[in-house]
Amino acid sequence: MKGFKQRKAAMLAGVSAMLVLSSACASQSQGSATQGKSGDGPVNLNLAYYIGWNTPSIAREDNPSLKYLEDKLGIRMNLTAAAPDIYKEKVKVMVASGDIPDAFAWTDMDDFIVKLIKSNVIVPLDKYVDEYPNLKKEKPLFLTKYQGNIYGLTSVRNPIASQDIPLIRQDWLDNLGLKAPQTLDELYNVAKAFTKDDPDKNGKQDTYGLQLGNTAAGISIRGTTGITQAFGIKNYWVKEGDKVVPRFETAAFKQYLTWMNKAFSEGMIDPDFAVSDAQTADSKLVRKGQAGIMFNFTTRIYDFETNYQKTNPNAKLIPLEAIKGPNGDQGVTGRVDKGGIFISKKAADDPVKMKKIMEWLDYGASEEGGIFWNYGVEGVHYKKSAEGKIEPDTKIFERDMPRTFTFTLPVQSTDELYIFPQNTKEAQNLVVKGHKMNEPHLVMDESQLLFSPTYAKYSMEAEKFIQDNTVKVIMGQVKVSDWDGIVKQWYDRFEGAKVVQEIAEAMKK
Repeated sequence: MKGFKQRKAAMLAGVSAMLVLSSACASQSQGSATQGKSGDGPVNLNLAYYIGWNTPSIAREDNPSLKYLEDKLGIRMNLTAAAPDIYKEKVKVMVASGDIPDAFAWTDMDDFIVKLIKSNVIVPLDKYVDEYPNLKKEKPLFLTKYQGNIYGLTSVRNPIASQDIPLIRQDWLDNLGLKAPQTLDELYNVAKAFTKDDPDKNGKQDTYGLQLGNTAAGISIRGTTGITQAFGIKNYWVKEGDKVVPRFETAAFKQYLTWMNKAFSEGMIDPDFAVSDAQTADSKLVRKGQAGIMFNFTTRIYDFETNYQKTNPNAKLIPLEAIKGPNGDQGVTGRVDKGGIFISKKAADDPVKMKKIMEWLDYGASEEGGIFWNYGVEGVHYKKSAEGKIEPDTKIFERDMPRTFTFTLPVQSTDELYIFPQNTKEAQNLVVKGHKMNEPHLVMDESQLLFSPTYAKYSMEAEKFIQDNTVKVIMGQVKVSDWDGIVKQWYDRFEGAKVVQEIAEAMKK
């Protein structure tokens, strides 16, 4: 299955190719750490995960955030961290040599992890999660499971941080005397008017309704899942009667293709969407003002305000409620990271060590842990005003990068999610409004995490095959009536019959 988005940050500039943080070794002069089974000193934890920011000082005596965390939890951290592009190979080498970390991050429930599960190298974590209050609250969001058991503890987020929120140009609606669309039919008509009726009133036909983008490979085209949800396509693997099929084999998917092909043929979709990556596609609305509708993160409202709206002050981008389809279906896909932290059986067999690992994870998921991740240590990286407002010292924070030393996060409240104080209060209120109006329509697709050993061999190629052909149908290069033949090719090329059988068996467990 498709790997999840990288944890916590995508900015990789300045990350060293590979580093080993051995804070326990660096702090021997301040007291040695025990391996766990005996002794009252701090417990040594061997951890591995990747980071997406500049490497901080790793010497305990030089990094007050590391010292604070270790002293608070009674641990010493030996952290192996690597840039994401080489991290997996590093961990595989460690496992093959018998030097498996006590806890390590992985991006998905894939063939590597399943082999470790079957070899009894890593352990299920359900019973441990239930013993720790902050993790227990997040348990419904731990979707990295095998045969019904939780194996990966994800760095979760509020799932309403979805990429499916409908966003629309309010000023264009006003210019054309239109109401905000609520249904697919209304969305179609508004998108058509945004294309044909000069919504920006510049006397030119240089706009279009719907902004999409295309990625090198993926389960869906950027900006379309809010539309597929309206057609009732909510899961990647669908149970139809006594069999399981991929979503692209359903009748609803062909209805979606028909709708999209018609919209593209009438010029309502960015004509260059197939060759526009995410950044290019988004910029056509938030920077250039060419498109009027997109399904995206609410943070595009901030991007629009900072860029296009700065020179066009009457322009306004607002969120909408999830669009309703012909059968009343509507939804936004909940944003939940896959993969997570996995724990070795060797560590789990040591009660003292296991307790410290879980305390470390539970701290990260606490409110206090969230403050540590965002701001660091009070009196060092921030201070509080008389009114209790946090006043950060960004220079010191960036020097020490406290967030390097925790993995889990608390789930932000919807009122706090994506609140960027550098933007206007009006924009912040629109972001909160967009989240709150769509919370009732959240869809969590656990089927996407079901494991098929056969599909694991083909997943990237198989998903690209479907995405490429979906683009061709939308653009009219392949007829909708030929879609059944595309599906048959998928079955033939990627052992589809075996894949769906394995998925059906996984659904039963």
